[in-house]
Amino acid sequence: MQLDHSILDRVFGRGATDNAPGRPATLSRGQCLLVLVLAGAAFLTGYFFGSPQDALLSAVVALTGGYMALNIGANDVANSVAPIVGARVLPLGAALLLAAVAETAGALFASEHVAGRIAYRIVDQNAVQDPVQFVHGMLAALAGAALWINAANFVRVPISTTHSIVGGIVGVAVFAIGTGPVIWPEISLITLGWFLSPVISAAAAILILAFIKAELLDVQDKLRAARTWIPLLIAAMATLFTLYLISKGLANVWAPQTPVLVTTTLAAFIAALVLSGPYIRRASIGLANKGQSVRSLFRLPLIAAGGFLAFSHGANDIANIVGPVTAILHVQETADLDLSFTIPIWILLLGALGLACGVLFFSTGMVRVVATRITKINPIRAYAIAMATASTVSAASWIGLPVSTTQIAVGAIFGIGIYREFRTRRDQEKRVIERGAKRKKQRMLIRRDDAIRILAVWAVTFPAAGLISATLFWVFNRFL
Repeated sequence: MQLDHSILDRVFGRGATDNAPGRPATLSRGQCLLVLVLAGAAFLTGYFFGSPQDALLSAVVALTGGYMALNIGANDVANSVAPIVGARVLPLGAALLLAAVAETAGALFASEHVAGRIAYRIVDQNAVQDPVQFVHGMLAALAGAALWINAANFVRVPISTTHSIVGGIVGVAVFAIGTGPVIWPEISLITLGWFLSPVISAAAAILILAFIKAELLDVQDKLRAARTWIPLLIAAMATLFTLYLISKGLANVWAPQTPVLVTTTLAAFIAALVLSGPYIRRASIGLANKGQSVRSLFRLPLIAAGGFLAFSHGANDIANIVGPVTAILHVQETADLDLSFTIPIWILLLGALGLACGVLFFSTGMVRVVATRITKINPIRAYAIAMATASTVSAASWIGLPVSTTQIAVGAIFGIGIYREFRTRRDQEKRVIERGAKRKKQRMLIRRDDAIRILAVWAVTFPAAGLISATLFWVFNRFL
């Protein structure tokens, strides 16, 4: 059952313009009130639980971290739930609730508990000697990245929040201490990931979808093929997501040795195969021998896939919030630039709450853009997107290549659109040759304007976040 969007809009307090994915987002009065409440809560939390030496600065840092978390929740959630919303596997409200719960669980139970990795991964630690400059610089980078993500949310473009914070740190570092201390090989590796990962995920999605088309949809007895292949595909998904969860979502709390990893993934494959075989056979009884019947059998595994993606995202991207916040407060209080310490629970809770609120109350427009404005998605295409996203991220994590889950997921959606256009063109050419049919104008199955808009914002994310952060750093140094 699909929820009526007007009801959902009244529940979440969205304005009318939020229902038009192609237009810039606007906030309703309810959303503005919620922002004020969350801002006050973050400010007071930082004031009372932060550094007693400078409670006001702690409050400002907590407010900035909460603002960053809210924007990440509003932007990145589209990666995990947009395919299942576009495929009408879950109504929008249920998908957002699933994402909020899974993101919060990942942030609280499987997140990075050592701060400072982001800063010292891309800037030489020996070049950072002034604690005051560090505090101003990290605060500027955090605020600059949050402002840029907010701008992307305004124009409804899914971007990499990791690239935003990295761009902010690099912008501040170059402005403050020059280009020398920046670890450019690491920046080059990140840049390589920008270009390669969406292409690889697009190719993976195309291959997966082509396989399903050939083995399930283009055969005579579709239901028999579904009973044979769908349990294997579900088992493959369970295996891949177990590997994805261990390597990406749980890497910070559990790093098993290879024999344990192999045993765990094999157990996931066998368990999923044993459970899904009887389920698919029962679910397929009485269905018509049509492609639509086959598509309906992918609904349940897609819900699980959306939950897995959201959990892993929450576990990883929370570091973009709590890492800088904790580092700022630690250096402010102790002047220790080593940054080897544990993140306080109140900062984790602040980040998790911000993510959850961003998902529930501010992500609808972004989800609709990714779900409907790039190309049309059905359950089988959504399965290919989920598998391509998880496999690409897992492979990148395995070889140590920094990538963006946002770009990988959207790249997979682009791949689906490219494949659809290719199939349409090939089928049309076949009809022209075999039947002498009149050649028709080629349908565009990827919305070019939205695709160009997304790619353009991707291209300027790193320098834009860096420029904003460097400007804020100059302001902080001049007036604080």
